[in-house]
Amino acid sequence: MVILHIISGGEVGGSKKHLLTLVNNINSSDIKNIVVCFIKGKLYEEAVSLGIDIRLIKQNKRFDLKIVDDIKQLCEKEKVDIINCHGGRANFIGYFLKKKYDAKYVTTIHSDYKEDYKGNFYKTLIYSNINRLALKSFDYYITVSDNFKDMLIKRGFNKEKIFVVYNGIDFNRKYQKFEKESIIKKYNLPKAEHYITMVARLHPVKNHRFFLKACSMVYKEFNDVVFILVGDGELESELKEYASKLGIKNNVTFVGFKKPDEFIFISDFTVLTSFTESFPLSILESAFYKKTVISTMVGGIPKLIEDDKNGYLIKIGDEEKLYKKMLELLKNKKKAEELGQNLYDKASKNFSIENFTDNYKKIYKSIMYGG
Repeated sequence: MVILHIISGGEVGGSKKHLLTLVNNINSSDIKNIVVCFIKGKLYEEAVSLGIDIRLIKQNKRFDLKIVDDIKQLCEKEKVDIINCHGGRANFIGYFLKKKYDAKYVTTIHSDYKEDYKGNFYKTLIYSNINRLALKSFDYYITVSDNFKDMLIKRGFNKEKIFVVYNGIDFNRKYQKFEKESIIKKYNLPKAEHYITMVARLHPVKNHRFFLKACSMVYKEFNDVVFILVGDGELESELKEYASKLGIKNNVTFVGFKKPDEFIFISDFTVLTSFTESFPLSILESAFYKKTVISTMVGGIPKLIEDDKNGYLIKIGDEEKLYKKMLELLKNKKKAEELGQNLYDKASKNFSIENFTDNYKKIYKSIMYGG
């Protein structure tokens, strides 16, 4: 069975990690994976370093359809059986490829396509609607949470054609113990006894203003803390200005797009305040380091986080609860550690890389052979 994964290549977040983790770990004598991307970015470079079979077929513009014939030729040469698209740009190409090459077509739904361009009216009007139309042409769908499956069903997609695979990470990898002081020095972080990290691209859908507002409320009562924002994006200058307006600019640090491990390691806990999510890898990375998470009650997150058992769930906009739970964990180290251990125990059991790849194998075989 030969599977061709198509992705734009410009991704830097969860979908990139999802795909590379899948292709690098779905080891099977009867499955061959090939990745095609359109942009020579970080995804391409990381795939090459991992020894993944990735082919760069450059697309000059988003609507450049010349690459469809190039991908068709590759499919014919490699005798591709299943084409798995990842993301709106790949779905768009998949729509046209389906008219030229006979295979099973499946797309992995990493996000709510109606929210991908939140805050940008033009892109939402054009790209989100194009993606919606392209999605209708696929034979099957893989969502990364039950919540996203329900979303597709409500929007008229056939529930019999939708599979669910939750993200997983390697909980057996070597646990790297960092030195807190060296991390502070390495990234020139403000010195404090306590750190709280949020890992999310600086995009409207991640709702950073909600997080920063709660941070300002915490700071009024507990000022020996630094809030770390890991990620880059269009809102950086706006969010810096907002932090300044709230009077916490000296206690908020924007570190840009970085591997989050070191920041999670030095943190008391992590926070995620998104309007919408699938099943973010950032909460699994927090679980790996036995750090609990305070998160909005969205997407598949409640599948892992149980309120007051291994973390805290809050409603979007409930600044009071977010502030109170952040303050509680800052003041109660034992509670934070207990919740972090509980999160690790559940995540390592249910969201391992083995579960992740095994589920994909079953789906591919079901798509190919039925049953």
